Amino acid sequence: MPPTINDVAREAGVGIGTVSRVLNGNPLVKAATRQKVLAAVERLGYRPSPAARAFGRRRTHILELLVPLFAGGFFLEILRGVEAALANTPYTLLVRTIESADDRTRVFGDCCRRTSSDGVLVVWVPPTEQFIQRVADEGFVPVLMNAVDRRLPSVAVNHDVAAEQAVSYCLANGHRRIALVDRLEDPFDPASGGICERGYAETLAAAGLSTSPEYRRLADFSAPGGAAALDALLAVPEPPTAIVAGSEVQALGIVEAARVRGWRVPADLSIVGYNDSELAQFLGLTTVQVPVREMARQATQVLLNALAQPDSEPKVSYLPTELVVRQTCGPPRTAEVKR
Repeated sequence: MPPTINDVAREAGVGIGTVSRVLNGNPLVKAATRQKVLAAVERLGYRPSPAARAFGRRRTHILELLVPLFAGGFFLEILRGVEAALANTPYTLLVRTIESADDRTRVFGDCCRRTSSDGVLVVWVPPTEQFIQRVADEGFVPVLMNAVDRRLPSVAVNHDVAAEQAVSYCLANGHRRIALVDRLEDPFDPASGGICERGYAETLAAAGLSTSPEYRRLADFSAPGGAAALDALLAVPEPPTAIVAGSEVQALGIVEAARVRGWRVPADLSIVGYNDSELAQFLGLTTVQVPVREMARQATQVLLNALAQPDSEPKVSYLPTELVVRQTCGPPRTAEVKR
């Protein structure tokens, strides 16, 4: 198997972005670093793509936005943030949507060509290894929003901290039987685990409470997914008195399912969501607020900066989340939880 740009980066002890900049002739790379990379290229016999180098300095003034369809509820906020950053720039936006795992593979293969755009903002979807390899090989600029890979510039929120905020509020209200209905960290990879699991477990452990597996549920990123998780949680010997959801849509499904049973929220069951939107505000959902518009604005600005300063190394930036208290979380009932 021929050597890849990742092999060169490991051999030279630098990032793949630095290798790409050396191969594309960027004059801002330090002489010592350039020499180290070129020596690694020579030792490994690496041959970069001629097409990628030919397009090294071309500009289309088009940026691509890759958005999964499951994030449709936040699409307008994302667009507002992107457009705020692109104001007074020559760039226009090309939007691509991703529906499934197969669709992600196709889109990651078709997008991000120097003949069609200068850079890409990838929303909520962790990149594949093949995508990282290709964009590095071609000297293309990607930025991740609400997904993190330390090989690429990323702007996200800290899910561990967000989960801690939600669980801590439940604890402060007197709850000790707190369940987690989580969503997948990578919605296209069922083996990826939940986004809130670590923060949930660490917060309970710090309070001297164990994390029973029966209180942890992975559910579809949907209201029916949240409702189905509630049914499963109510089947355990001691049902929870509070539920933290890894997404707002799951939380709203839990709220509706509880009310269909005739339960009062939060008198019979407390619920805390994640993300926040106008619908959550209208329904009075206590939730962890994620600054989606600001995240999109900052991620787009990072992309513009990377295009202007291609020698910069990738960094991960985290925006703060905030617990918004409304009407769905309160003290637990003193009597036995209803079934």
